[in-house]
Amino acid sequence: MDGCIVLGVASLAIALLLGSAAFAQTPLAPTDTVATIETGNKFQQVLASSETERRMLRISNNNANGDSCWVFVGSGRASKEGSYAVLPGKEYLRYPPFVPSDAIQATCASSSDTLDVEYQ
Repeated sequence: MDGCIVLGVASLAIALLLGSAAFAQTPLAPTDTVATIETGNKFQQVLASSETERRMLRISNNNANGDSCWVFVGSGRASKEGSYAVLPGKEYLRYPPFVPSDAIQATCASSSDTLDVEYQ
């Protein structure tokens, strides 16, 4: 009779493991875009506010010219003083629970500078 109990417990464990796979969530693929700054030192929206909670946000300064960039979170009047400085080769990176769903505005020192914007 002990063998029946062990077999029953093992069968139950396998059924639970297989059943839990049906409830596993597939991770969302990140969205990756490049934002080109139209006018240097003038903030522009690079990401609209979101009704759904973002799971990750990464904004990278990929400029090879040494220009710094600034990231402002929110839809209010953006300023460098209220922004996060993103130096060349660096990034503004947020993971839960610190991922803003607000609009994101950004600027860089020169026109035509670019920022890599990735979110999930």
